[in-house]
Formats: sequence, structure tokens, C-alpha cells
Amino acid sequence: MFRKIASLSVALIVAGGVMIAVPADAAVKISNGVACKKSGQTTKTSLGSYRCSTNPLTTSKKLTWLSIDCLAAANGAVKAASDAVVTAAKFKDQIPVIELGIAAQNLKMKEIQAKIDDSTERLAGANLKLAEAKTPAAERVLETAVRSWTSAIRAYGSELRRLELEVRKLESAKLTAQSKPAELSANIKDTRATARLICTRGL
Repeated sequence: MFRKIASLSVALIVAGGVMIAVPADAAVKISNGVACKKSGQTTKTSLGSYRCSTNPLTTSKKLTWLSIDCLAAANGAVKAASDAVVTAAKFKDQIPVIELGIAAQNLKMKEIQAKIDDSTERLAGANLKLAEAKTPAAERVLETAVRSWTSAIRAYGSELRRLELEVRKLESAKLTAQSKPAELSANIKDTRATARLICTRGL
């Protein structure tokens, strides 16, 4: 009888050990960076949803569990870096075009300024002649000339201010094009750092 009880006790202890050991071995805590086997497999835990995948932020081909938020952030960071290369190239290509535009507008401004100078000189001459006019007919002709040159100076001045505004806009665009690569680079670093934080192993 004692032998039977002893045998039964041993059997219960062994069974209990198996019952305790199996769940302990099987219950692998899923979190970022934990190895997995089937790419694309998804699962849910109390912390959220996870997918078995390679990490887009690394060159490793190892499959690990990654949270859905991690994958979204990581893929977003990779895409942002790729898009930034294209965007930076476009801004770089714009700089020579902008510089040509600035040079063309500056040339026009010189031409307009020359016309303003010429019109101003002619206006001064017309005013001088008007002051010395001897007849009403001569006065009327010279008064018309004064108004015409005054109007011309006003129109040229307006055109010159418009061109100056265009040059300022082009210079601003050039400055943006020159500074954009550095801005994009900083944004990429921030985006990647955020993604790495979200993908921290164990989260």
C-alpha cells in the first residue's frame, strides 16, 4: 500500500512539473525585437498588435515581432528619407534657374532706371523751356511735354518697383532652395529617432 502511495506521489509530482514547465516554456512574451518565424504573422497582446517582420530601420533580414505602430513609424521614416533625396535634388536644380531669373530682372531694372534718368532729364529741360516760353502756344506745347514726361517717370518708377519685388521673391526662393537640404536632413533625423524610440526592443 505504501509503495502504491509513493508511486502515485511521484507520478503527481512529475505531472505537476510538466504542467508547470510547459506553460513557462510556451509563454514567450511578445514585444519589439523578439524573434519570430513566419513573416506577416500577426498577434495581439495586452500592449497592442504585432507583426512578424524585418525591421525597416536596419539592414538585418532577421524576423522579429514589431508593433504595428513601430512598423508604421519605421516605414514612414524610410519613405521620408527616400522622398527627401528627390526633393533636395529638385531644389538644387532650381537654384541655377532662379539665378538666371534674378540676372534677367536686374538687367531689366537697369534698362528701366536708364529710361527714368533720361525722362527726368527731359522733364527738367521741358520745365526750363516752359519757364522761358514767350507765347501761349509754346506754353501749351511745353506743358503737354511736362505732363508726358512726368507720367512716363511715374510709369517707369512703378515698373521698377515691380521688378525689385520680383527680385526679392526670387532671392527668397533661392535662399529656400539652398537651405532646404539641411532642413530635410534635420527632419529625417528627427523622424528616424522617433521611429527608433517607438521600435525600442521590449516595447
